[in-house]
Amino acid sequence: MPVNTAALKTFAPAMRRQLIEAVGRKLDLLLHQASADTLTTTAGPIEELRQQEATNRQELLERVAYSWFNRLAALRYLDARGWHPFGARVLMPQTESETQPEVLKLLRSGSLPAELQPHTNEARLQGLLDGRLPTANAGADPQGEVYRELILAVCRSYYQLLPNLFEGLDDASELLLPDDLLSDGSIAGGFRRQISESDCEDVEIIGWLYQFYISEKKDQVIGKVVKSEDIPAATQLFTPNWIVKYMVQNSLGAQWLATYPSSALKGQMEYYIEPAEQTDEVKAQLAAITPESLNPEELTLIDPACGSGHILVEAYELFKAIYLERGYQQREIPQLILEKNLYGLDIDKRAAQLTSFALMMKGRGDDRRLFERGIQLNVMALVNSDGLDVEALANALNLAEHGLKLADLVELKQLFEHATTFGSLIQVPDGLALKLPVLRRLSELKGQDMIVAKALKTFEPLVRQAELLAAQYDAVVANPPYMGGSGMNALVKKFAIDNFADAKSDLFACFIERSYTLARKSARTAMVTMQNWMFLSSFQKMRERMLREHSIKTMAHIGYNSFPSMNSKIAQATAFTLAQKQFMGYIGTYISLNRAHQSADKREVFLERDPANRFNISESEFAKIPGSPIAYWLSPKLMETFVNGRALSSCSEPKSGLSTTDNALFLRFWHEVDFRRIGFGVTEASETEAHECFWFPFNKGGDHRKWWGNNEYVVNWFRNGASIKEKTKGAAGGRIVSPEYYFKKGVAWSGISSSKPSMRILEGSIFGSGGKALFSETQLLKYLGFLNSDVALNLLQALSPTLNYEAGHIGSLPIIETEVNVSNNSGVGAMISIARADWDNFETSWDFSDNPLLRQGLKGLALEASWRNWEAQSTAAIRQMQELETENNRLFIAAYGLEGELHPEVPEDQITLARAEIRKDMAAFLSYATGCMMGRYSLDH
Repeated sequence: MPVNTAALKTFAPAMRRQLIEAVGRKLDLLLHQASADTLTTTAGPIEELRQQEATNRQELLERVAYSWFNRLAALRYLDARGWHPFGARVLMPQTESETQPEVLKLLRSGSLPAELQPHTNEARLQGLLDGRLPTANAGADPQGEVYRELILAVCRSYYQLLPNLFEGLDDASELLLPDDLLSDGSIAGGFRRQISESDCEDVEIIGWLYQFYISEKKDQVIGKVVKSEDIPAATQLFTPNWIVKYMVQNSLGAQWLATYPSSALKGQMEYYIEPAEQTDEVKAQLAAITPESLNPEELTLIDPACGSGHILVEAYELFKAIYLERGYQQREIPQLILEKNLYGLDIDKRAAQLTSFALMMKGRGDDRRLFERGIQLNVMALVNSDGLDVEALANALNLAEHGLKLADLVELKQLFEHATTFGSLIQVPDGLALKLPVLRRLSELKGQDMIVAKALKTFEPLVRQAELLAAQYDAVVANPPYMGGSGMNALVKKFAIDNFADAKSDLFACFIERSYTLARKSARTAMVTMQNWMFLSSFQKMRERMLREHSIKTMAHIGYNSFPSMNSKIAQATAFTLAQKQFMGYIGTYISLNRAHQSADKREVFLERDPANRFNISESEFAKIPGSPIAYWLSPKLMETFVNGRALSSCSEPKSGLSTTDNALFLRFWHEVDFRRIGFGVTEASETEAHECFWFPFNKGGDHRKWWGNNEYVVNWFRNGASIKEKTKGAAGGRIVSPEYYFKKGVAWSGISSSKPSMRILEGSIFGSGGKALFSETQLLKYLGFLNSDVALNLLQALSPTLNYEAGHIGSLPIIETEVNVSNNSGVGAMISIARADWDNFETSWDFSDNPLLRQGLKGLALEASWRNWEAQSTAAIRQMQELETENNRLFIAAYGLEGELHPEVPEDQITLARAEIRKDMAAFLSYATGCMMGRYSLDH
């Protein structure tokens, strides 16, 4: 049964708030009691708590609450699985009819049922408290105090048994555990009531709890410049299971099948994509790097941003299948996988603990004695180096004996000064990497004095994380953090610029490039990231490097609804696998899931395996398109148009225009100002120097509207824009761009659209940064016809699938010189006239003269008759517009040699929409008129 994510999505944030509140109450109580001198035995820890509260109370409460949430979640899962080594459930009662936690009941009764091995387990239970049963405080619940102490004892026991999962209890965590853990309304009671046994059938629940726990914190910091300590909450997103399976199966799984193509594992990998047929030359390149055999114990997979471990858990399952296929015994497999195959790094200590927990639980499911084997996991939360005293260490140890210098220790310290901020993006210099074996031996020295021992304790994890970061792996699989430049703090932004210049626009892009150095030459990388790297110009250099040095093996282009559980509708993602080496001519396989409805279940769309959604293409084809976007869906003929044509920018002028910095001050709707003070008919910006008018037409973009329209705004351009020029002088975002084209005739469009692009004539107007424009002295109408054609639409979908149409995108469209001739008397001119007449039918047009229902020739004896006359006329206009647009499409499809490739679509019916508006206005008028006649309204209502 799948995890009930809807319930967890409510439970985890509510539990976070309850925990923070309960920990805060406990803190206040302790400090109050300490002030009354009632806790003299804990004066030291209490005083430390007081200092921490004074420094940052909220940080203290959140840290302790987070720690206890993780521990209680782990205990609830262990309860459900029945895996406690002392044989009793800690949070849950023994049976559904009971209310008291089993461990408390059995401890108090002194008896255990036979099936729980009483002679062994009773001793362990009784020993948990180690003689530390508390003495009840006045007014306190003695049983509650016993149970609280027992919870603490259980956590201490697990720290000895599984130190990766249960960190040692510090004073704050121990002292601030709330007192009430038995009532239904307590924090422990919440786990009892709201986490079901079926929820815990899969360890995936741990990841979901983690994701939902941090969701409120994420909402608080997202959209702002993110502090280093808030990066985990701002960037982590739990990966849907099907995407994880896709990544693992098409990286590690694909490697296994490359060596063993007849392996039965293929039948178990539901999300594996069968490669496209390759040429003999490509097959030879692949054969050259494909090993004849693989040793499962030598294969390694790393998740460099492992979060709560979802990817590593899925990789565990595939590794297990590999081991079983090679004849290993099941009981020996878990330890091999956990110690030899799986690696994980993260900047969030809590997340790394949950990863360790999830992996150990997977192993425990296959080996009931796993907890006793002293497993050493390769999962680590990176640590900063600020606590390392290199001088003390160098003075106490003879570095020269080990072939080291003080400078080596300094380099290690400097490398990890901000490890919890930069995470796995840190790259170990080659020189330092060569010295890591010696540094490892140094970190393992024993028998030193207390000061040196303390320094070595700080030193060892730095060496360990350097080893993990310097190593290379057979598979790199990740859902890396997402953070654009606007969210990066100064430290992160500088690091990205200095180390990942081509990928600096987003952290996920930096992780893509970091994977190149984490992967062996024969390795594969698999990631799920935002899709924008595939298209945006800010990622062009990164994209070109990827295509030049690597090969895209597979891609599942997910698009909308990539992370439905988090309501991340804006997060349009793509999952892909890369070969570390570039294979010239390799044909990659791309699965488009974005063709389905935005709200579709993308897992189901993937599993449908619709051939229409599969595209096989070589990445070398992308170089034909300006900017090399990953436009895998383009047909070869459409690709060739970019080769055979010349860029529109070479024969016209696509431009971005004015940004006022303060639209509220400088822009108005035309009907908000004195009509007599609007400067119509201007053709040059210089004419406004001495013009008597204050306001001038301004094109801001607007709704989807082709051929003519969206003339709604005016801008204060008095005395050639003197006020705006003064305001924008040195102002961020304020730019007077392309003033030499202001008021000239051109083609305008909206820079950002929620649908298809729409181009229209621009006359006597300034154009803005949101309303781009193109200019040409001789071919303007021809270019307008082309830009509104299906040919341009299909090409623009390759250049800007994000519906953000910059001047550069329009300028990159290929123009093929043909006999297509469009003049003022042809279809384009006629379509402009029809669209203009339709626009002018409404009072929102500054050229409005009369309502069509009252116009001579259309006005009838009754309003309904007027409507019928207008309906007949507009229907004829609609039919004419559709015929003209269809012919325009046919002309350009023929000119570009795309017959049979593109089929003219029925054009959008703008006039029908306009007619509906008139109908709505008419209905409102009739309702009002009827009300007047019936006396419901007065005539001045």
